Amino acid sequence: MIPIILCATKQGRAVIYGRVESEPVVGEPVELHDARMVLRWDAKCGGLFGLAAKGPKSDTRITAAVKKTVASDWKEWMTVSEEAAKALDEWKVA
Repeated sequence: MIPIILCATKQGRAVIYGRVESEPVVGEPVELHDARMVLRWDAKCGGLFGLAAKGPKSDTRITAAVKKTVASDWKEWMTVSEEAAKALDEWKVA
């Protein structure tokens, strides 16, 4: 499973971290496993790409995980480093 961050909805404002079986394809729904929504991330993360590269920092808020969700309307996705994935998996629920 590949850890990714997906920016969902027409505006791409719903930021979802989860795992996929294969890389998303533009125009097709994405099935995310063990998905968590990132409600906000601390500026210390260094932006969204910093969150994907290094993981959450102090004032980041993330929801509990759901086993599976499908996003049919999304704008962007990015891979998540193993370091960031471990931190996101372990981050305390907001």
